[in-house]
Amino acid sequence: MSDEQTRVVIVGGSLVGLSTALFLRHHGVDVVLVERHPSTSIQPRTPGYNARTMESFRAVGIEDEVRAAGPWTLTGSGILWAESLSSPNWHWIEHPSMHAPTEGFSEVSPSEMAVLAQDELEPVLRARAESLGGDLRFATELLSFAPDDEGVTVEVADRRTDERRSVRADYLIAADGADSPVREALGIGRDGPGVLGHQVGIVVRTDLSEVLDGRSFAISMVANQHVSGMVRVVGDLMILNVEHDPDGGAVSEQFPEHRCAELARAAAGVPDLPVEVLDAQPWTTRAAVARRFVHGRVLLAGDAAHVMPPSGALGANTGIQDGWNLAWKLALVLDGRAGTDLLDTYGAERRPVAELTVDQALARGGAWFGDGEASTELIDDLTLMFGYRYDSAALLAESGAGAEVEDPRRPSWAPGTRVPHVWLDGDRDESTVDACASGFALLTGGDDSWPRASAELERRLGLPMTVRSVDPEAGASWGIEPSGAVLVRPDGFVAWRCASMPENPADALESVLDRILARTS
Repeated sequence: MSDEQTRVVIVGGSLVGLSTALFLRHHGVDVVLVERHPSTSIQPRTPGYNARTMESFRAVGIEDEVRAAGPWTLTGSGILWAESLSSPNWHWIEHPSMHAPTEGFSEVSPSEMAVLAQDELEPVLRARAESLGGDLRFATELLSFAPDDEGVTVEVADRRTDERRSVRADYLIAADGADSPVREALGIGRDGPGVLGHQVGIVVRTDLSEVLDGRSFAISMVANQHVSGMVRVVGDLMILNVEHDPDGGAVSEQFPEHRCAELARAAAGVPDLPVEVLDAQPWTTRAAVARRFVHGRVLLAGDAAHVMPPSGALGANTGIQDGWNLAWKLALVLDGRAGTDLLDTYGAERRPVAELTVDQALARGGAWFGDGEASTELIDDLTLMFGYRYDSAALLAESGAGAEVEDPRRPSWAPGTRVPHVWLDGDRDESTVDACASGFALLTGGDDSWPRASAELERRLGLPMTVRSVDPEAGASWGIEPSGAVLVRPDGFVAWRCASMPENPADALESVLDRILARTS
């Protein structure tokens, strides 16, 4: 007999676990999150969150709060190679993939990227998830888990009191990192090159304004007789990554505070630079994708499902979108409005995206830091953010569905693609992207039959749907007639495109949703 029950247990309280907990609560799902560390991150990692991630935060009402938490801007691009940041001997390495496209960006999304560190974002996610009723337990460690056909029994321990409790849940989400004990216990293997290197991330607070003298960059590679590594500057933080030997002893022994300060000063090229050492943590560069994301009642997300090198800052953003894809599906399955087979589409949709993104991260690394040649054709950032296409039973694909990705500046509106951004009002307050923030949305050319069909569907299935009309003149680009409609899922992806008004629109919608949601009569 378990001590308590919930619908979902999340193991891991970093960016992906916290985001997923927030998304689940946004959809009304009870969740318990356990994280072995005593607090949210104290490390300022992952300084950039792309516009697709910000759209998800917009949907749950924290976009402005996230921006306010990190008032930094990225003013530079390109890679600066130098002996030190103050050295007169430096040169630029430029590659087109280093520059996020700006032309047409405002036509693609209502959101823009945000620049803030992980230790600034995580408290925002935690606070909002808890304000919505999420049960987030830090300093709490997973001891064991036992899945069966009906759910998962989880044993956890409070690391402060040693109190042990048993929690029974319908599902377990493993967001427990690259080494994921949950994934390993399930025997789920991974594909990919694996470990690529070992680094220590040294974070110091310092004033580099005189050192940089107006220069700005995305990354600087420094190499001199005292230090060799990669530098990023975000506000008053300098993040220096250097290689280390994982077999050479504890990081605290190899990199005591005084050595971290010396390395930071050597990277800056200023021997007496005032620095405050904030942290030094090991991390491993890897590239791999789990062979399956769904294992019965256990689902993998974030680094537990896929890891990639930091080239392009793709890892955290990809993991957050795992949670965004999964949350609405779990919500509908758990309240009985969808069949359990819907959850199989989580892996069917997200694993190919993970494979694509890992390949792109590796290719960017080769192009930026190697011989300038990418290992595969590079996809521009905007297309990688918004242009990937899902192919699963959770949508009604059309024949000749097209390539794996499409340019979001020339959207097809086809099922499996993210709904294109179109403003729905003159004040530019609501976008088509916003229409599905809380559930399914039906975008129409204004025919009154669709709102009536939606109301009838809610009566039949208990499934509310937002109906919005879009300028009928855009109909040609939709691939539908003015009397047609586009059904958009709660994660913002097109599920169905109806070219013209069916004889009975309510019946047509019900039939489509029965298929999409794996409903059985």
